[in-house]
Amino acid sequence: MEEQSTQTKEPTKQEWRGFWTLVAVQAQNAFNEKAVQFLLIPLGVWLWGQGSTLEYTLGAIFVLPYILFSPLVGWISDCFCKARIIQAMAFMQIIVMGLMLFCLFQHDIHGAIIWFTIFALQATVLSPAKKGIVKDMLGSKYLGFGSGIIEMSVVFVLLAAQIGVFVWYSYLLEASKTPSMPEGDGWHAAIVPTIVFLAIAVPVAIVSLILPRYPHKQGQARPFTWSLFYEHFIQLKYLWRHRLLRLSEIGISYFWFLAGSLFLIIIQIAKGIAVQEEDFSALCALLMSWLSGGVICGGVIASILCKRKNELGLIPFGAIGITISCLTMSFFAPSSLGSNICLALTGAFGAAYLVPLNAFLQDNCDPAHRGNIIAAGNLMDSLMGLVAVGAMLVLNELGIPAQGQFFLLFLLSLGITIVTLRLIPQEFIRMVGIWLMRCVYRPRIINGDRIPETGGALIVVNHVTYADALFVTLLSKRPIRFIVAEEFAAVRCVGWILEIFNSLPISTKNPREAIAKAAEGLKAGDLICIFPEGQLTRTGCLSPIRRGLEIIARRAQAPIIPVYMDGLWGSIFSFFGNRVFTKKPQHIPYPFTAAIGTRMDAETTDSQSVLKQFRRLSCICLEASCSTGKDSLLQRLEKRGNKPLVHWNGGFLTGLQIAAAVIDNQIPKEYPALAARWLSILLRSVQDTVDFQRYWMNAQQLTRVNALMPQSALLTTIGHDEPHEETVAVLWPILTLTPVHLIEQATTPISSSIGQMAGSQHMRRLLLSVIPPKQVPFYDFSEGSDISTPNMRWRPCHATPAGIVISMSMMKSVFKLGDGTVQLGMRARTRGLLLPGYRISAQGSAIKGPTLAIPYPVPPHIYIDESGFLAELTKEDQTSRDSSEP
Repeated sequence: MEEQSTQTKEPTKQEWRGFWTLVAVQAQNAFNEKAVQFLLIPLGVWLWGQGSTLEYTLGAIFVLPYILFSPLVGWISDCFCKARIIQAMAFMQIIVMGLMLFCLFQHDIHGAIIWFTIFALQATVLSPAKKGIVKDMLGSKYLGFGSGIIEMSVVFVLLAAQIGVFVWYSYLLEASKTPSMPEGDGWHAAIVPTIVFLAIAVPVAIVSLILPRYPHKQGQARPFTWSLFYEHFIQLKYLWRHRLLRLSEIGISYFWFLAGSLFLIIIQIAKGIAVQEEDFSALCALLMSWLSGGVICGGVIASILCKRKNELGLIPFGAIGITISCLTMSFFAPSSLGSNICLALTGAFGAAYLVPLNAFLQDNCDPAHRGNIIAAGNLMDSLMGLVAVGAMLVLNELGIPAQGQFFLLFLLSLGITIVTLRLIPQEFIRMVGIWLMRCVYRPRIINGDRIPETGGALIVVNHVTYADALFVTLLSKRPIRFIVAEEFAAVRCVGWILEIFNSLPISTKNPREAIAKAAEGLKAGDLICIFPEGQLTRTGCLSPIRRGLEIIARRAQAPIIPVYMDGLWGSIFSFFGNRVFTKKPQHIPYPFTAAIGTRMDAETTDSQSVLKQFRRLSCICLEASCSTGKDSLLQRLEKRGNKPLVHWNGGFLTGLQIAAAVIDNQIPKEYPALAARWLSILLRSVQDTVDFQRYWMNAQQLTRVNALMPQSALLTTIGHDEPHEETVAVLWPILTLTPVHLIEQATTPISSSIGQMAGSQHMRRLLLSVIPPKQVPFYDFSEGSDISTPNMRWRPCHATPAGIVISMSMMKSVFKLGDGTVQLGMRARTRGLLLPGYRISAQGSAIKGPTLAIPYPVPPHIYIDESGFLAELTKEDQTSRDSSEP
């Protein structure tokens, strides 16, 4: 129950205040500990020369308390209030630093080293308490973010201490040089910073008193036993037998091995390059600055990425970066610009690698033994730190240069990279795939919180492109399993990816097995996605919904979450232009909108109710994503510039000429009658802001289907008060920057550039006499009967008397699918397919949508069939329906 509550916990303001207080307290403690260590290192060099090996001694002292006392401090963290422990250690720090300062005044470096050992013990006690309290304060939801901030603040202050102390010590040592003491006063250079660090520790310790307290759970922690002083391997055994905890801790301990190795290599490089003793501290500071800059940048970015979800894909990503950076450093001369840049990259990738690992370990600990597990982890980290000290000391004694040591780190990192890629390839591929998708696609998510954070749910999505699965992953923080057609799984590279993501292939020959597997996944708490249309749309409109989703949801008793994705028609992955992949993207970044519907009950949901939800969500997407207003229209005209947009026999209007007429709200007298009629409709449209927004949005609806094609010259009539004029003949060409050719008389020849025609009764009459030079579709809004003339493919459409387009027949009448089935773009005795952005009233008697001022009553001779066509009733059907009405 405790773990369940932490999954959904929202921290209070007091807890957030306590968290940031914790960040300050533990960062200041870590800073002072590292600062005094890095005061002693240059002090040792000042006392004993370049042959000093004090850095190895202090490195071993730093980790030894973790190795010797990890079980005891883990037991303390589990048995006592963690806030109390943190506060006690904050005040203990003041005492220890005061005694260390006394030793420095006495010029007793050995005594200072002893008190540094006590300081390391104090940090050992603090470690499990500060880590364990993070989940108490923030819960699992923000644990990745909190853990990242804690770890990166520690790394930041450690590096800041290293750099700052080296620079400060070097400056004070230089300032203390006198003729009588040409080498400077090293004791004075160490005493002044220590006094400042001690002064800072006092107010921070006082502030720690506001930390929120979470009493330990009675009966969960075991009583004190003397075995706490030697049961290290028992703790490691507990950690080791849990596979996930074991693997995550191995990864964490490698990071600290890497960090310790890099630190000691930097010291070696500084000693090797320094010509005079006083150069040592400045060189160390410079190299640490490169490393710290990378760690800070990588840590901040990783913490932001993990703010809402612990992004495990960062682990292999960071490991790959560390491996490449270490290999590259082995080719550059130490302290060269190339080597320093790679050092910074190593720090950045290392931070990205560490943040999710720490959060994962803390989140998956048993709450009753979290302190012991963290202490066991500290023990492993410390052992690896000690191994790093020993390994670097041996390599130094063997005379292996820094470049050779970097190459050895590359080999070790390569092994870690291979392991992480084998363990969590799906997390890495998913994360990188999402990053790449976000570079090209910009989703606008409506009601994203409706996707449940826990538990199983069946997500149903309309199917527009071959990349819909990738687009859906952009909508959810949780991993999603997809039900896919078996023929895709048979493709080698695609099948490998589907297997990594644990997808569910479905066979038309044996669908029951896939349905059973999907139901089991839902019962296990997975998010499973299905495209209930069962096919990719070739029209841009919704296809009939199949019944498989009902069976899956009812068998698992799982909720259904409808999702409608809008704006993807036109993507290179869609059938826009009657082809897929072989076209250029219309714009980058490519925006699209996704609306998540309300939760639907499995028992009461059927295919028709899902279809209704899709249509309702399409209206929400249309209203949210469409640009409206006169400014949007002027921007399109300005983009057309001096290129012709409106043509007639013997003349044309450019985009800028049309924009000037709109701005002046008048038509120049020299324009011919045909152009004046086209402009008068445009000016009348923009005068009424509300009406213009609806017509402009209606023009954008037409871009969502496979009918009128942008950039394919459009032939149309104008000025006859016909329903197609405002949206199709005027606004749609401006929106898509498609050249429009105006025709008035049958004697006017049709240009060979014409690729499509639109009109009503007047165009029908003209086509009885005028023959297009090639076959083109004619989108007919006249409500007239079928016509057949040379080089004309009739495409009946429907618009309201006010001129709002309701339905369109598609460019092609039949779309053949890969499995031998077909999608119809046009059907006899219909007026086209209902456009996206419309929904049907509960009684089926009216059409609603954001482009309609009031619901549009379906004409008595028309009904909307199950495929979405506006079908015409026969006379017998009308007579039967009329006689059945009361």
